[in-house]
Amino acid sequence: MFRLKAIAASLGRVSRRGPSGGLGRKLCLAVVLALAAPHAAQSQEATFPSAQAAANQLSAQQIANLQEDLAWAGMFSEENSPPVSGIFYNATYQAIRQYQRSNNLPETGAPSAALVSELDGRVASIRRTANLKTLENGVLKISYPAGVLTKQQTVKGETRYTTPSGDALVQLINMTGSRERLDQMFADMKKAAGKVKFSVMLDDQGEGQPTRFVIVGGDAKFTIYTSIAQKDDAIVGFIASWDRKKRPDFRNSAIVMGLSIRPKTVANPYTAAAAGQNPKGTIAMPTAELNRQLDICAKAKDAAEIVTACTAALSASTLLAANRPTVLYNRSVGYNRQNKADLALADLDQAIALDPDQASYYTQRGHVRYGQSKYDAAVADYSQALAKKTPAAADYTNRGNSYYGLEDYQKAVADYDASLRLDPNDIDTHALRGSALLRLSRPAEAMTDLNFTIERGGDKVGAGDYKNRGEALAELGRAEEGRPDFAKAEAIATAKIETDNYNFVYRAFVRAFTGNAEGAIADADKYLSIDPKASEALHARALGNVAKQDFTKALADFSQAISMGRKRLFIQRQRGDVYLTTGQPEQAIADYQAQLNLTPGNALAMVGLEKARQAMAAKLLATAGTPQGNNAPATAGSPQVAALAALQPPAKAELGRRVALVIGNSNYANVAALPNPKNDAAKVADTLRKIGFAEVTLAEDTDFRSLNRALQDFASQADGADWAVIYYAGHGIEIANTNYLVPVDAKLASDRDVTFEAVPLDRVMAASEGAKGMRLVILDACRNNPFLANMTRKTATRAVSRGLSRVEPDGGTLVVYAAKAGEVALDGSGGNSPFVTALTTNLQKPGVEIGKLFRLVRDDVMKATDRKQEPFTYGSLPGEDFIFNPG
Repeated sequence: MFRLKAIAASLGRVSRRGPSGGLGRKLCLAVVLALAAPHAAQSQEATFPSAQAAANQLSAQQIANLQEDLAWAGMFSEENSPPVSGIFYNATYQAIRQYQRSNNLPETGAPSAALVSELDGRVASIRRTANLKTLENGVLKISYPAGVLTKQQTVKGETRYTTPSGDALVQLINMTGSRERLDQMFADMKKAAGKVKFSVMLDDQGEGQPTRFVIVGGDAKFTIYTSIAQKDDAIVGFIASWDRKKRPDFRNSAIVMGLSIRPKTVANPYTAAAAGQNPKGTIAMPTAELNRQLDICAKAKDAAEIVTACTAALSASTLLAANRPTVLYNRSVGYNRQNKADLALADLDQAIALDPDQASYYTQRGHVRYGQSKYDAAVADYSQALAKKTPAAADYTNRGNSYYGLEDYQKAVADYDASLRLDPNDIDTHALRGSALLRLSRPAEAMTDLNFTIERGGDKVGAGDYKNRGEALAELGRAEEGRPDFAKAEAIATAKIETDNYNFVYRAFVRAFTGNAEGAIADADKYLSIDPKASEALHARALGNVAKQDFTKALADFSQAISMGRKRLFIQRQRGDVYLTTGQPEQAIADYQAQLNLTPGNALAMVGLEKARQAMAAKLLATAGTPQGNNAPATAGSPQVAALAALQPPAKAELGRRVALVIGNSNYANVAALPNPKNDAAKVADTLRKIGFAEVTLAEDTDFRSLNRALQDFASQADGADWAVIYYAGHGIEIANTNYLVPVDAKLASDRDVTFEAVPLDRVMAASEGAKGMRLVILDACRNNPFLANMTRKTATRAVSRGLSRVEPDGGTLVVYAAKAGEVALDGSGGNSPFVTALTTNLQKPGVEIGKLFRLVRDDVMKATDRKQEPFTYGSLPGEDFIFNPG
């Protein structure tokens, strides 16, 4: 899996380098816990200040008691970080809301006196059953549930407490040690805690308070929860582990133990102000000093400096109310860099509550939510930011990254498209779009972006960019061409492996693709020793075992990765290949069909499915010919023969290799934009994919250079294909009986300029001529042309007509006009032109021969336009039937 947030808790601003095709590329985002979905987020923005105001009326001890009661009631979600005793911020706020929601109470999040009293009564019996006992030294104390942990064990001189069935275990910590010792324990525990879901070191919680850390991790079966505090020379805390299936409720006990750690002699160890949440400053600070702190708050690079200066500014009674949200925003950046996710989020919530129209606050909150893999919430924040400002390219890229994280690659590509319209030369976004297109099984389009990235990226080009291009070439049946890219990817991953161990995964993939089986398996094993739940490493190891021809292990790894939710990069098709190789066509068919459901039109999956069907047919035939229990061969009505008949694809299902280039030009630079061509092109491309075209390239708003490049690339694609289809929507023009397609950068100031600024139709038809079967050019380019009004006629003999002139293509080629020669096609008042609406509707009808199909399109368009527009087909075909959609 591509890591979309590998540098967590790093920067307050998003890097333009996101979850791109580069396996080695990282998104510099700050880690913070996400809140709920968009509705819940809006509710929080409306109620958090009042909830906080209510919390400020309680003592820290009252807040701590309330938190314990919320924990016993199971209100702290696993999706949020654990609370910190006595501090009211996001974790506690969300827990109160959960309690209110569960009991049909108004969802304010406020710790009212009535709520505190009611909750206290509800959990009283749970507290009694838990029977909390206290362990303390001269400085700190901790409570543990003796009524739950009823058994004791002594291991190497250490006392451990367990439940009667042994499915939960707690080791209490009571020792002497310095802050350096606590730091070492924090580092050691993060390594020992399996896959870490949450970790934070809290060291600025107010004067006299202990420094503490919390780590939540575990493996496939057990949760590990650690909370340890240090003050003076005392260290107190616990390490808990429990079976999450057998003991899901033990998490409540662990949270209570964490909340119970506090100084022995301090009654109210925390205040809301210690977390920077006092809505008013109380310290009289000279203006010059306040300005100095504000300057540090805004400009410092060091996270601790940012937090210290911003906190000082917020404590000043002279801080202007208008400046408060900005200071909160700046401090959230510092907290972010310190991995203090909830504190950062709480500051952003307050900043938004105070100034809900500031787009940058939503952007920052989107970054931190993204950093915790809360992609839905990040999408909501980025969308808010887009709605509150004139969008920049980075705004669309940010949201596209979140859609990518959700594996909604269609929406990711749409946002990357929008970003590139604003900044067409951004290397990072091209890489991102190329990666997403590859995952949509659109390798030809991905190649365009990956070529751009690699040719122009310089030292930004990562191992993943080369790996992606190598995979795209393999998907296109050009595996040998991809070998140099895999070699380059391996070299880059090897060079960077000391600074980023995820390069073991990158290198495992490319070694598997190039046949270095042992190297691939070793690299995958190395990374799995670091992260046993890394499904991407299992995927890479499966491919290594395929290269080694150890198919039993390959199937085990593929299946485990898939069971963990991995769907990316054709894993089901790859498992299908192994099933087919090992004589298991039933399972192969299921995997190929699953892959085609994810990526319709995937060429290799279609080929594999056909082979698997043939293998299954042969297997059933062999079974059908074997004498049954009564020594008679299978009859026409036998289950074997019935299964064989059901297995056979429709007679016309042999589609061959079908490729298409789809072009939509809407945003013309020198005349008014056309509303529909890009919509039309997108709909045509999507329809062609749905009916089984293996390779569909979508090109939008092409200038002269990119239009010619697209045609040149497609000519190579079309060589040897069974079908080659080109669809163009945009402006077209006819001069002296020659038809031209008009790029978006054309000026066409004179008739002579057409030759140099537009692309002749002959060149378009030539791009498809390498196909050995059907060659089809569809031109929705007969729209009323605004260039004609201002065009200077330099050559008297050149007639410039409205619409396009008729053509006489060679045999085996069809050219279809949306409106017949000399007429003008309608752009349409809806989302698509009448022609495209009719075309895409009829393309999806199974079994319609191509001649009849375009007659049906003609009839539908004539009806839709009240006979104002008549599509027309030019050219002739041989006697065989050509069917777009065999069904």
